[in-house]
Amino acid sequence: MKKSNSMKEMILKEIQSIPAIEERILFKNLMEEVFLELYEKNEQMYEELEKRVQDELAYDVNRYRIRTGVIEKQFFDVSHHLMFPMEGSDVQKKSYNATDIAQALEEDGEFVLMKVLLHCDYQQIQKIWNSEIEFEGILQTDKPEKDWKITVRLRQNMDYLKKIGQLYQLFIKNGIPWQTVNAPYLYKMADVVLTHLPEAIPKTEIIQKVEIQFREYQPLICYNIIPIWNVCKLNLESVGFPVPCEEHKNFEHNISIQKYGTQHAYLAEDDLDIQSISQRKDRLLITSKVSDAKKWNIYMIRNVEDSKIDRYLYPLMENERKETFTEKFQRKWEQRVKTKAELSRFIRGFGMENYVIYQDCAIADEFEKEKETYSMNPFIEDEMRDYQAQKKLILYFIPGPEEAWLQRDIASFLVSEVQRLYPEYECGGIMR
Repeated sequence: MKKSNSMKEMILKEIQSIPAIEERILFKNLMEEVFLELYEKNEQMYEELEKRVQDELAYDVNRYRIRTGVIEKQFFDVSHHLMFPMEGSDVQKKSYNATDIAQALEEDGEFVLMKVLLHCDYQQIQKIWNSEIEFEGILQTDKPEKDWKITVRLRQNMDYLKKIGQLYQLFIKNGIPWQTVNAPYLYKMADVVLTHLPEAIPKTEIIQKVEIQFREYQPLICYNIIPIWNVCKLNLESVGFPVPCEEHKNFEHNISIQKYGTQHAYLAEDDLDIQSISQRKDRLLITSKVSDAKKWNIYMIRNVEDSKIDRYLYPLMENERKETFTEKFQRKWEQRVKTKAELSRFIRGFGMENYVIYQDCAIADEFEKEKETYSMNPFIEDEMRDYQAQKKLILYFIPGPEEAWLQRDIASFLVSEVQRLYPEYECGGIMR
C-alpha cells in the first residue's frame, strides 16, 4: 500500500530525529505496536469499502451482460461452456409427415417448414416483410416416385424476440436495471411458411427434403442457423427447510448454485409471489410466500470468456459498456447525461466503432428524412409519452469497416439505449 509506505517513511524520519536512544526505542515500539497496526487496519477497511462500492455500482453492467449470436447447427456443441440455444428445439432433428402439416393447416391456417436467416440490410429486409412475396418449391417424401409442388412465403420470426421480452420482465421483477439487448440477428430470422398442401399427397408419407426457389433473394438465405445467447434455464431444488421471516408472512428458501458457479448471475422466475432474490456466495436466497420446499425456475446468465477454439458464424454481440468510476456513480444516483460530449462518451462506451461510428446529434421538430433505425425495446410501454408533441433527437452515424449488413441494426441498439436516457424525446438514427 503506497499510503502505508509513505507513513512508514515519515515515522522513520521522526525516529531518526530523536537524539536519546531510550526515547527513540520507546517511540518506535509505540508506533509499531499501536499506531501502525491501527493505521494499516484502517487502510484495509477503507480498501474493502471501496471495493464494495465499486462492485455495487458495477453489478448490473458486469454480471448481467447479455451476449447473443448465431451458429451453424452442425457446429453447435451441446457442452458449450458459454452459449446456449435460445430455442432448445433448434438443435433437435425435425421429422414430420403430411398428416402433421395437414393438421396444422386446419388448426392455424399455416405450417412453418423451416427457419432461415436473411443476410441483408435492415432497409432491404423491410421490403421483404412488406411485400409478402410468394415462392415456389417442392416437397420430397420417403416415396421418391413424385415431387410435390408447393408455394411458401417469408414471414418475420417473432419467437426469439418474445424471449427478449420475457427476459425484460425477469429483470424488472428481480429488481435489476434493464439494458437493451444487442441482438441484431434476431431481427433477420424468418419463417418459411406453407399455407397450402397438395391434396393428392398421401398423408402417411414422411417429408425428407424441402427445396424453395427464392429467385433473386436466394443469395440472402442462410439455412440451418441457430440463434444463441448466454442465458440458460435451470430447475433447482431448495436446500433444507424454508425459514419463516420475522413478519411471519414470507419464507426464506436456500438454493445451492455451487455446481454451476458463483461468477454467474441468476434470476428467479417470478410466478410464485417472490419478494426478493439475492446471491450469497454459492447460494441463492429467495424470499417468497411459498412455505414448502420446492423446485425453482432459475435463469443463469453465464459470465466466462470465449475459448480459443470457439467457432461462430458471425461476431457475438453484447450490451456491456466500459465505464469510468464517475459514470458508474452517476448511473447509480440516476444523474442524467446532459451534454453532447457526455452523450458521445456514453455511445462510444459500447465499443461498436467497427460497425457504426457515432458522429453528432440534433434536436428538431421532425426527422429530416425517414429514420433508419428501430426500437429494440418494443415491449417497454410508456403510456405517459405524447408522441405528437415530442421533439426528435436525431443521432447521426457513418458506416464502420465491418459487417455492413448489420450496421443499421447495431445503430438501432445504440439509439434504443439513448432512448432510455431521454424518454422526453423520440430518438432515431440516420446513416450518413
